[in-house]
Amino acid sequence: MEFSTVVQKRKSIRDFDGKPIDPAILRDIVQEAQWAPSWVNSQPWKVYVAIGKTLETIKSEHLARITAGEKGNSDFPHAARESFGTYPLKNMQALGEHLGTFLKGDFSEFSAAQSRLYRCGAAVYITIPKDAPEWAIMDMGGFEQTLMLSATNKGIASIPAYEFVKFPDMIRKHLGIPNDEQLAIGVGLGYASDNPMNAYRSVRVSLDDMLVIKD
Repeated sequence: MEFSTVVQKRKSIRDFDGKPIDPAILRDIVQEAQWAPSWVNSQPWKVYVAIGKTLETIKSEHLARITAGEKGNSDFPHAARESFGTYPLKNMQALGEHLGTFLKGDFSEFSAAQSRLYRCGAAVYITIPKDAPEWAIMDMGGFEQTLMLSATNKGIASIPAYEFVKFPDMIRKHLGIPNDEQLAIGVGLGYASDNPMNAYRSVRVSLDDMLVIKD
């Protein structure tokens, strides 16, 4: 695809068809993402991918914990929306209104999709060292975005979500992630289902509201 097409085509898919992804394609996606920039070439990220039986076990245990009302305990502290600041909070509120209109006020399917980890065909977990500086988070974000763009270019949809890293003890247990690595984010990959929910696309702020160019 043309680069502009890849960028514009990538969006968060909230219901996949559950079909598996060829492990060779997953390897290619991660390898391409390795070309993301990093501070002094530190490349602080490590990647763990759950597929097949491991993924099904994670999905099952995740749903059981949600059903039991267990609260999340992610490695990165959960932040209240208000802590992001006035400008981001305004954008979040606009999203809520826009999404509410799209869903006609019924968020039940939206919430259910989170509980089942979106029925993704592969769950990608990205870690950085626990003793890494905050700059490593920026590097990890660049890697994450490059990974999703690579997937899009190969016809594979994605969604980055807190839901994947909500219960880090469970993920560590099933993927063998050591305690000196912190789970930063999870990305669901797969092929989009025909669920109408997948037609939703969030609105971006006006370019003039966020861009300043000075000569």
